[in-house]
Amino acid sequence: MVEDFFKIIFAFIIVFLFFYNFFRLTPHAIIIGIYPYIIGIALSFGSIFIVLLFSNNNIVLLICNSLLSFILLFTLFTAFQIFRNSIPINGYQLKRSEYMDKLMGITKYNELKKIQLSTMQKSISTLIENNTGIPITSNNKVSLLSVGNKYIDEIIEEFSKAKDHIHVEFFIIRDDDIGNKFKDILIQKAREGVKVRLVFDGLGSRKLSKTFKNKLLKNNVEIGIFNSTIHSILKGKLNNRDHRKIIIVDGKKTFIGGFNIGNEYLDRDENIGEWNDMHVKVEGEVVNWAQKIFLADWFYITGEAIVDSRYFPENNVEAITPIQMITSGFDTHWNEISQLYFSLISNAQHKVYIATPYLILNDSIIKALQTAALRGVDVKIVLPQKPDVFIVGWANASFYETLLKAKVRIFLHEDGFIHSKIVITDNQIVSIGSANLNTRSLFLDYEVNAVIYHEDASRQVEDIFTTYLEKSKELEYNSFKKLTPIEKLKLWIGGLIAPFA
Repeated sequence: MVEDFFKIIFAFIIVFLFFYNFFRLTPHAIIIGIYPYIIGIALSFGSIFIVLLFSNNNIVLLICNSLLSFILLFTLFTAFQIFRNSIPINGYQLKRSEYMDKLMGITKYNELKKIQLSTMQKSISTLIENNTGIPITSNNKVSLLSVGNKYIDEIIEEFSKAKDHIHVEFFIIRDDDIGNKFKDILIQKAREGVKVRLVFDGLGSRKLSKTFKNKLLKNNVEIGIFNSTIHSILKGKLNNRDHRKIIIVDGKKTFIGGFNIGNEYLDRDENIGEWNDMHVKVEGEVVNWAQKIFLADWFYITGEAIVDSRYFPENNVEAITPIQMITSGFDTHWNEISQLYFSLISNAQHKVYIATPYLILNDSIIKALQTAALRGVDVKIVLPQKPDVFIVGWANASFYETLLKAKVRIFLHEDGFIHSKIVITDNQIVSIGSANLNTRSLFLDYEVNAVIYHEDASRQVEDIFTTYLEKSKELEYNSFKKLTPIEKLKLWIGGLIAPFA
């Protein structure tokens, strides 16, 4: 028994040394991709070791040894898959790049026009174009949608007017009142001869019933499921989700933002209360880029390379609102949206206002926020008082003290849930989209934001941000000096799960 005990201690030391060096030497994207697997595997190993330590039953020992062998093989398989997927120029990325080159040739007019931009706006737009290949567009018209009912009504109205196609992509679609209303209008348009394609995430929409999906399929709505749970495990991509929210109608209008499709987004969930979110409806040149993003995702899921000019009609919007799309994903070069947020914070001269449901930060974003606040920039962050998952609230809170100490102002919204993903910088630039300020959005999931370079739009979003502040309580740095041992334990646990929250 003593000999077995020392074997187990030795095994733990070897595993610790391996992962210590693995984390130090491996690129960050691979670390956070494999982190949840490591925790699960470590817990499994620990449980089995305890059983081995205290059991003399030969059958139990045989089962435990078999489980250990299986876990070891699964660990090696998962590590290989995640490493392979994390390489920016992998097989899929090469195919996607070739496909995107074909899509670039379809656009019939020059999207690059002379736009008067400030120095900061030019630097951000250049960063995005160099990172993603997506240029800034000028002729656009923007409408802000921050109320769930209005958002759904706008979608239904635009769907009802569709003549050629409807492309839809969401992380979550619920089989509830709103979900069925959404399904019915898609079926109606498909019956009218409109081409309807629907993408949703296999894990985010895992509760969607077969009846719901079959009814869509039977009525000529094409469905693309982004990595089902089993498929994700086999590909080593369980931790990489399609978190984008995109709607394109006839290639002329697009919706981008934070809303999904479900009752809670219209304040119909009593446990959540009022839902605060943000979407934009855009007409104009930038719709071409939303279309290319959707079609690239459709290509990833189905293998169908759609190259047809019908999806890129000429837009005749005369209004000037400079907008640029930005995407990011686990297997891209630069963690593009992370760099965007870092640059928006670092370039601010007067104020940075952020609304996000999750505040799980890497070192660079922490330094950017601290440095901005310490040099006199008005940095305000609004989060929900009551998170949707309690342990994520602990993870959020684990970052509060280090930010408050640097004079970053943090507000907890007390009336419902904040789900908006907003960054406003100096009333010159506002970013609205699907990407939260957390590890998942910035390093793991596939995201899309609209970056608007327009003072009026920035001020409109700031007005909504101000309504969040009015229903929020500001945190005080001194309060963290009075935390109980239990509260400190919660923050420690929150910090432990931060790499995949």
